[in-house]
Amino acid sequence: MKTISKIKYVALAFLIAFSVSCSTEDGAVGPAGPAGADGTDGTDGNANVRTFTFDASGFTGSNNAVSIPEITQSVLDNDAILGYLTDDGAYWVSIPSPFDSYQFDFSVQVTTSLGYFELDYGNAAGNAYTVTAGELQDLKVIIIESTSTTAGKLNSQNQVINELNQAGVNIKDYYAVCDYYGIPY
Repeated sequence: MKTISKIKYVALAFLIAFSVSCSTEDGAVGPAGPAGADGTDGTDGNANVRTFTFDASGFTGSNNAVSIPEITQSVLDNDAILGYLTDDGAYWVSIPSPFDSYQFDFSVQVTTSLGYFELDYGNAAGNAYTVTAGELQDLKVIIIESTSTTAGKLNSQNQVINELNQAGVNIKDYYAVCDYYGIPY
């Protein structure tokens, strides 16, 4: 019994010593650090627009398919996909384009599918036209993500196109689309 009493007293002494040695007072406040300068605001982004550029100088035959893994089922269902071709780097033709457009003496039809952007070329008679290497220079594909106001609506791709038209942007004009979204040419 005496051993238990001694253990109680020793434990009590340690508890008192420990609680007295701990202090809850805050120390003095240190000096203030140097003031930092605020950064400048960046330009507004276009996170809802993705641009893909392809070297088309090697395109040959009556059709070409370009792999674009970003063309997902959601993109096909909801977003607008615009395509442009150039043969000189200065003038961009909106595709699909009819036969004998300003720049080309052949038509270009477009098919988009899961992961692919496909081009089919035709002549005046509606037959296949064969593109030769070097006849085209570049292909640009622009994917414009539908916004929360258009997503899930029937034909939301058309809603995106309609919004551009209402903003006065001609989607057949590559430079107008680039200017509207702040995309470099």
